[in-house]
Amino acid sequence: MKSIWLLCVSAALVVFSSAEDQCPKKVYSPLSRLLAPGSAVTLHCGGDASLPGLSAPAEWSLNGRPLRSNPQRTVSEDSVLITAARINDAGNYTCHRGGQIIFTVNITVGVAPEKPVLSCYRKVPTQNVRCEWSATNRPIPAPSCKLLVRKRLIGQSSQYNCTFSSTKQRCSCVLPHVEGDTVLYLVSLCVSNSAGAQKSEDQTFTGDSIIKPDPPINVQVHAVMRSSRSLWVNWSKPLSWRTDFYRLRYQVRYRTDQQREYQLLLSRVPRLLISDAGPRRRYEVQVRGQEEFEHGQWSAWSHEAYGHTWAEPELQTQGYQSTHRVHKGVLAGTVGGTVDTLFSQSEGSGLGEEELEVQASSNGSDLLARHTGWVTGVTLLGAVILVSLFIAQYRKKLKAQLLKLGGLAPHFRPPFAKVREPQMTSDLQGIPLSSPPSSRAQAEGREEPAPLTSPAPPSPLHLMNMGYFLVPLREPQGGPSLEPRSQESEET
Repeated sequence: MKSIWLLCVSAALVVFSSAEDQCPKKVYSPLSRLLAPGSAVTLHCGGDASLPGLSAPAEWSLNGRPLRSNPQRTVSEDSVLITAARINDAGNYTCHRGGQIIFTVNITVGVAPEKPVLSCYRKVPTQNVRCEWSATNRPIPAPSCKLLVRKRLIGQSSQYNCTFSSTKQRCSCVLPHVEGDTVLYLVSLCVSNSAGAQKSEDQTFTGDSIIKPDPPINVQVHAVMRSSRSLWVNWSKPLSWRTDFYRLRYQVRYRTDQQREYQLLLSRVPRLLISDAGPRRRYEVQVRGQEEFEHGQWSAWSHEAYGHTWAEPELQTQGYQSTHRVHKGVLAGTVGGTVDTLFSQSEGSGLGEEELEVQASSNGSDLLARHTGWVTGVTLLGAVILVSLFIAQYRKKLKAQLLKLGGLAPHFRPPFAKVREPQMTSDLQGIPLSSPPSSRAQAEGREEPAPLTSPAPPSPLHLMNMGYFLVPLREPQGGPSLEPRSQESEET
């Protein structure tokens, strides 16, 4: 057990020492100085002029070249004054007297980077690892960044160059990773420039433990019709989650404008029904996502979305109040101040808020029922008119179709028998055609009254004749004809 502990300690010391060697810090001595941009400094040559060879005038050089004055720098016999240090003022300053070096100093102008705080993540399980650091203080000059990586703690170390954005003041690194690999990484970031170098703290992680998706987008909140305690929330997955094999689970938080604490709900799909909302309330809703098997971290919360719960329209209640005010005014104009006193005692509807909502909804239902009745009546009336027009237009065709049916044949009239003229024989010649008068009245030429007899029984009705119901049969003027039918009619 002790040997294992010593092995772990030695491995950690080796890793730490190797990481420090890969990111050495710059140490300033009395012969080197760090100047911030714009700062002022004075350099003195010094030396004892009584010594042999030191009585000669001083000569200054910068990086081995003679130093001259300029608007930001003044060179005198014994000193150099830099009023506003710039990056170009950095270098090795040397003072010579009689060919001997009297004074030398290395000036660095810039701002050393701060100690970085590294953040590594993967937006999608199919992507590589990305590590970033954002500077709070601008390093001058722009630093160089490199990612120090070691696999499985005691494996071989490697370096990956990173990019530094001067506009965003951010270092970005990409660490290649194979999808599904569970290797353990030990990483750190080294940031350095001419003013100094800094290294971040070491981080250990696996590829799945740093999955952090972007927040969901297009969050919308809708009221649920006729449900004053429900809200419908829907959203879309982030655009960077470009995979259908891996899915997200979501967490929704919501609160009213008066609440300080959020209520949380989970969902496996990009939509959710909130069923415990308050009526007539405005809600703030946010959504975040995580890999469906809880690998990695939750994303940041989305932008706030706002929505109101559904409320019953108050048209009927407002109508009641306006009518109440009109009646009150009319009575006040006729009766006087007594009516005002009466209404001041019974101001309002006498119902609670919930009862008013029920009354308004019942009035709306009655109005809907009346409208439905009107629509039904108008529809039936239109149908009757259309049927009547159809019968009137196609009456003859319908009649012809009915007459063709088997039991609806027209009434059959028997043909009249042909009347033949009697032929006079020789035996009957001389016999008068008229008989002698049978009575005295007939002999005198007077008309004999007709005997009182009962009328003839009516002819039977032809019940199957549709002519009685459609078009009445018109007899020719003067009654039925007794003329014999022609030969063609008999043949037909």
